[in-house]
Amino acid sequence: MPRRARRLAESGLYHVMLRGVNRDAIFLEDQDRERFLHALALTKEVSGCLVLAYCLMTNHVHMILMTSTEPISLVMKRLGVRYVGWFNRKYARVGHLFQSRFVSLPVEDDGYLVTLVRYVWNNPVDAGLATRPEDYRWSSRSPLAHDRTLVDTAALRRLVPSEVLNGPVVASEPPRAFGPSKTGRPPLHSDEQAALLLHRSCGARGPDDFCVLDADAQQRAIRELRARSVSYAQIARITGLRVSQVRRAQVADPPRP
Repeated sequence: MPRRARRLAESGLYHVMLRGVNRDAIFLEDQDRERFLHALALTKEVSGCLVLAYCLMTNHVHMILMTSTEPISLVMKRLGVRYVGWFNRKYARVGHLFQSRFVSLPVEDDGYLVTLVRYVWNNPVDAGLATRPEDYRWSSRSPLAHDRTLVDTAALRRLVPSEVLNGPVVASEPPRAFGPSKTGRPPLHSDEQAALLLHRSCGARGPDDFCVLDADAQQRAIRELRARSVSYAQIARITGLRVSQVRRAQVADPPRP
């Protein structure tokens, strides 16, 4: 079946999402997130696109981009090649990192853009990773964002009212195309196989053993299991954690000695 033609935006504005294949993690540690933002900055420089907002989650990324002379497909190809090649070399893996083609929605309405900006900023709060959007480091909303020059603030201020940019973030419903996708696929590993992977990674044979490990060891084990495509729900079952705790452990900064 031929691919459906991608909808193009007359405004040049797009809401773009990249998701990990099989919903696997695309960021295992902060260095990966830093590298992705570096790749985005290089892509922006070469393609002439503008970055209006972004949020890096564990297994997906949301961005609001405005294209210039290059089409969105070429912009995203540049970004994907830069990051995926580096990620695969770092973790000695091969194959696709992102699920299928990236998703993009044209943005032609000012009100819709406001909704999208709020939605992108609010992702970490919805996932239980932060109390406020400003507290999540890997979002353009955070004053501690990795690269404050990456976002084209002047363009954002021209397009979005100042009360939205400066006021509290009001939660917005995601566009239908960005809602949770139910693939119906069986898990890659059985719970028994996942438990064996847990034992190999940290020595724990179940929740009782896992709970006595220090935070650093728990975090390393969770990241290794995610790198092997063990689902969040499975990790929660074999470690005795809640799913929200598993997600937070994976994206948290490594504990300091």
